[in-house]
Amino acid sequence: MSQAILTPPSAVAPSNDASSRDALVAAAEVNPADAHKRGVMRWGYFLILNAIASVLAVAFFVGVFYAESLDPYLQGTYDWLLGHPGATSAMAFSPLACSMLVGYGYSSRARKRKAAQAAREAAAARHQAASTAVESAE
Repeated sequence: MSQAILTPPSAVAPSNDASSRDALVAAAEVNPADAHKRGVMRWGYFLILNAIASVLAVAFFVGVFYAESLDPYLQGTYDWLLGHPGATSAMAFSPLACSMLVGYGYSSRARKRKAAQAAREAAAARHQAASTAVESAE
């Protein structure tokens, strides 16, 4: 984007060049309401994508609901999970563990930010004390 679009005309240095004034006027033009019908396209895409998602969700539900042919495989998985309670506990605990890991990352970032801020403030205080000592010595 050009500087003229981002800056209000009052903030731009005055110029006698007619083309720069024309560029400012062109950048400040306001389109009338309903000049661009982009909302119709957005709603169209929204509806199409929702229809696709709905078809996939219904197909998945029907596929799982009527999938008796998967019973032997699922029975084996069920038996394995019953035989390994540690694995099921780990699976149940994993969302909590992930959220705790993310929280630890955010807290360590906050601790580092606070330590850096304290170091900056201490350095500024030392600089202020040194400049005060130099001024009083003179």
